[in-house]
Amino acid sequence: MNELALFAGAGGGILGGKLLGWRTVCAVERDAYAAQVLAQRQNDGILQPFPIWSDIETFDGRPWNGFVDVVSGGFPCQDISVAGKGAGLSNGTRSRLWAEQARIIREV
Repeated sequence: MNELALFAGAGGGILGGKLLGWRTVCAVERDAYAAQVLAQRQNDGILQPFPIWSDIETFDGRPWNGFVDVVSGGFPCQDISVAGKGAGLSNGTRSRLWAEQARIIREV
């Protein structure tokens, strides 16, 4: 299974997918430090090489259509969490990025 990992973080979900036999073919992660950890895990041989995009809002899933079998990822939930601000899914919140995840799933 070829995986597109959205909101990849430092790769915990990617490592879980690897245990299932999945192959991550690309990832999207906005946080520079987390993306750096992903790149280092590739350099260390823990993960196979794959490109890492930094902006989910400009990522185009269409070139991956027919190649990706699984889209994984958990969008930021701080704005809808009980412990968060309670701002909801409106524009200007991080949690609104669920719509980008849905767009990419449609494109792939």
